[in-house]
Amino acid sequence: MKSNIKNRLKKKKNKLSSKSGLPSESMVYVGEEREEKVSIKLLNYDSSVLEECELNKSETIDSYIQKDNVTWIMVNGIHDSNKVQDICNYYKIHPLIQEDILNTHQRTKIEEFDDYIFITFKHLYFSEQQQSIETEQISAILGQNWLLSFQETDSSLFDEIINRIQTSKGTIRHRNADFLLYKILDSAVDQYFVLIDKISDMVEDIEEETMYYPNNKTSFKIQGIKKELMVLSKHILPMREAMNKIETGGSDLIDKKIINYFKDVHDHTLQAYETIENHRSLLSDLMNIYFTTTSNKLNQVMKVLTIISTIFIPLSFLTGVFGMNFTHFPGLDNPYGYYYFWSIVILIFIGMIVYFRKKQWF
Repeated sequence: MKSNIKNRLKKKKNKLSSKSGLPSESMVYVGEEREEKVSIKLLNYDSSVLEECELNKSETIDSYIQKDNVTWIMVNGIHDSNKVQDICNYYKIHPLIQEDILNTHQRTKIEEFDDYIFITFKHLYFSEQQQSIETEQISAILGQNWLLSFQETDSSLFDEIINRIQTSKGTIRHRNADFLLYKILDSAVDQYFVLIDKISDMVEDIEEETMYYPNNKTSFKIQGIKKELMVLSKHILPMREAMNKIETGGSDLIDKKIINYFKDVHDHTLQAYETIENHRSLLSDLMNIYFTTTSNKLNQVMKVLTIISTIFIPLSFLTGVFGMNFTHFPGLDNPYGYYYFWSIVILIFIGMIVYFRKKQWF
């Protein structure tokens, strides 16, 4: 287990340092090593027409770029930097933006240009295998009637959106590319609430455990949940900032009527962030309660041991006195001496118990 963690940290360190010493605009993939093939899917649609195809060469885009329909190009897998570069060069995307797409450790952000808007964010999901929150970087570039999306794997984030386009559900087929960007961001934020609900259940369980039957593992469980909340907070806060920038940016690529939809996403990120902060505050309180409860239990144990020790101190003294090996000892020849001794011991024991009770020591 420890060796696997060390190997993972070492691998991550090597990846982060892979661009060290290289000039800017270097097209180097920074992320987890992957072997699966990169796929590029194209969706071209409007209210009445839908075309789907797999792209093998960027030149295929020529037949779609001049149309008024919405063109959505999905790149599943960014570990092949050449394919990413080909698509971006075709749309004349700035090399620094291409560099950001290939770097999976980017912070969520949005950048506006004359001809397009670039946004990168994290798709968060819970891994049942790892029993932890995992992240996947998603990058999107919005143009006049087109949208490029780049994701590390063929995840399920876009499944519902694609299904709505294919079945013409809702209004997405009647909208422009800016609405498609909204749906992508909205789907990502919806995943935040899925994770928050899951963590909320964990918080309720740990709260009950802390209050009624804490054990040695309770503090580790609380700390583990706090780390998961930290991951959520780390990515939700910059997403909120990005949504706020879209609201106030006034880009011509986003219709003013669509701005209200982005405001709704911004409100959701704010709600998610506040919920996380509430959970973090509650967990901090639970940790304090756990330590207080543990301390009280320890105090109770120490109190019992102290009372027992206090009772036996005079009894041990008497035993030591009557156990001395003197030839002439008062009461040694008395036939009732043994019973007198135990009477004194019992009276001292009862007297001390009564005294402790009056002092409310137990």
